Amino acid sequence: MTATVESLGQATARDLDDLVALIRLLGYSIESDELASRLARLTREAGHETWVVRDADGRISAVAGGHVTWAYNSDQPTAQLLLLVVRPDVRRDGLGSLVLAHFERWGRSHRALQLSAVSAAATDSAHRFYQKRGYHDSGVLRYTKIA
Repeated sequence: MTATVESLGQATARDLDDLVALIRLLGYSIESDELASRLARLTREAGHETWVVRDADGRISAVAGGHVTWAYNSDQPTAQLLLLVVRPDVRRDGLGSLVLAHFERWGRSHRALQLSAVSAAATDSAHRFYQKRGYHDSGVLRYTKIA
């Protein structure tokens, strides 16, 4: 399989259906109209980028999303991978590695000092995926409070 990573651009209704199905694999409840609204905020101008890999029929097989964030303790940003999901029927075909490598190049192109991946799904397979590619548990605790 020859796959390429492309920027999502303006999502079509079919794209939204594919993306919703992928995001639901992570255990999130989401509808197409909600995702369309969120994608309108997750723009390049806001420091975000969304990438997809399409199959031969133009359907989305994998999606990843990243964000560049600046901190008070560094003059270089961190690139955060906020989303990476591959359709179950094409897992182990290298699509996850392909989009992760794309994210890493994108992060370096934005002068990112660090690359981080958020693995909210917290599955053993997700942890192994990132560890195998040089990522490690940063030991940073994140606290959350519902506003």
